[in-house]
Amino acid sequence: MVGRPPLRIGQHGKITRRDLGGGVWLAHCRFRDTDGVVRRAERRSPTGRRDQYGNLAEQELLAHLETRRTADEDTMSADTTITALVSTYLGRLEDEGRAAATMDTYRFAAAKLEALIGGVRVREATAGRVDAALRSMNKLHGSTMTRQAKTILRGSLNIAVLAGVLGSNPVRDVSPIKSKTPPKGARALTGDELRALLAGLAASEYCRANDLVDPITMLIATGLRRSELLALRWQDVDEDAATVTVTGKVVRAKGVGLLRVEAAKSAAGLRTIPLPSFAMAALQKRATEPCNGELGVIFPSTAGTLRDPNNFGKQWRKVRDDLGVPDVTTHSFRKSVATLIDEGGLSARVGADHLGHRHVSMTMDRYMSRGRTHTVVADLLDRAVAINDE
Repeated sequence: MVGRPPLRIGQHGKITRRDLGGGVWLAHCRFRDTDGVVRRAERRSPTGRRDQYGNLAEQELLAHLETRRTADEDTMSADTTITALVSTYLGRLEDEGRAAATMDTYRFAAAKLEALIGGVRVREATAGRVDAALRSMNKLHGSTMTRQAKTILRGSLNIAVLAGVLGSNPVRDVSPIKSKTPPKGARALTGDELRALLAGLAASEYCRANDLVDPITMLIATGLRRSELLALRWQDVDEDAATVTVTGKVVRAKGVGLLRVEAAKSAAGLRTIPLPSFAMAALQKRATEPCNGELGVIFPSTAGTLRDPNNFGKQWRKVRDDLGVPDVTTHSFRKSVATLIDEGGLSARVGADHLGHRHVSMTMDRYMSRGRTHTVVADLLDRAVAINDE
């Protein structure tokens, strides 16, 4: 006797509905997971909705099964949906250890993207269709989220290319995403401006009351990211060597709250930074004051817990007008350090190591200020080509 044919991976069997009474139904079936094991899958009617014939329960089951399907090489076909591809891509990023904040950002952008193109199948994902979806995304949600969506689509459709389902990735042929108002970027401060700001911090009652003096001083002295600054612990400071070691960052994980994670934006971010004397003096003075909290972090919240980088940024924005630096963000200090390194004649490699950049090109292109007037060039030309009148 011939038995029923085996289910393919990612395939479900016949769906059966069972009336549980009171307008509630149970829909169940057999489903073969990606590990090759056939399991029973079931879902009930949505809570609070009367399900007369079990249609709602079956819809719930089908939606659940879609989340269990992963678009790997064994199950992918030309009929695989963009939603399935995106789910697989995000899962791979998570497995690779991508930061929780980054994953939350990508999932949010993916949800907006799927509303525009999620039901499209791989065989339908032409460059024109993808381009139209991204242009709609740009109108609805802005250029920043559209770039994130483009990154997600590129990675997702590349899975189909690797599986041999697509000949090439259509994302490479879509139109560039342009902002109506290109971001100006953080402004770098000069040495004189930084010196004046240090004096202004010390004189500001708001900065003293909200514990901004020492943290901003450390940003000026190190060029750290906010998340790195607020993760610094006393044990990370080597007073004899006058250095501080970046060993983690503070992040907000969805559904969990603030966490201190032993990781950086890249491997280069875990680094040891020499401290100028004014920063060491500030830390030595702070070490003599009562310790708030038991986490060992240098800059905790007023409750002694981890300090929220976003709240810290808001506090800075409230006072920067009064300090005479209305356009200076906390990232400006990072750019200021990079520019001073450049103007001091140090190499871009030194800047990249200090700032924790994986690529020197990032330091040169994004952090070392352009458009400065370099009198040294005129001096060089004078020496090289000036006419001797004597």
